[in-house]
Amino acid sequence: MYASSATIRQVAPPPKNVATAYQKESALNLSPSQVVLRLYDFSILHCKKRDKLKARDGVNALITGLNFEIPMATDLYKLYDYAKRCLRKDDFENALLVLEELRSAWAEAFKLN
Repeated sequence: MYASSATIRQVAPPPKNVATAYQKESALNLSPSQVVLRLYDFSILHCKKRDKLKARDGVNALITGLNFEIPMATDLYKLYDYAKRCLRKDDFENALLVLEELRSAWAEAFKLN
């Protein structure tokens, strides 16, 4: 006997990569300071991998998030710009130094890991 179409239900397949689905969901629940830390982590990781394009993308995202109504934003911009110039010259060590120091200061200021 065949099942009628009324008794067959469509079930969505599980995501192909459950970890990716979880990361997307958790990213929606991050505070702004946690997002900044993730951007630092992304940039630092790619500096260590010597992937200048991805490291630069992370620094560009940090720049995009600056609020220039706050005086400190200009100083941060100068540091980010310096890191980008280092990346252009394949000077990953100095870019990494700047990004790690800024990440550490950010984590300390907001009591994050």
